[in-house]
Amino acid sequence: MLDVLNRRLSKDEETRTAFSFFGVQGPWYTVGWQMAVVIEKTFGRARLIESFCDHQKLLSTYNTAVQRYNRKEGKKLAAWSNELINELR
Repeated sequence: MLDVLNRRLSKDEETRTAFSFFGVQGPWYTVGWQMAVVIEKTFGRARLIESFCDHQKLLSTYNTAVQRYNRKEGKKLAAWSNELINELR
């Protein structure tokens, strides 16, 4: 993802990398669903909608939520890197 954002790939490599994320359902669907579940269970539906409507808040809201969620549920879900969040700003 950072290679794409930082334009380290040629156009052909970028396309090949992007298409590697698709499949029958696709991992982006699953990632988005999991993020939505974590944010809603932690902060409620209003905060979920707010963060999905303001993409600048989405990843940082998820990161805050996932720390609380992992402690409460005994899970080890991953957070987004600060480097990626900063690149997207």
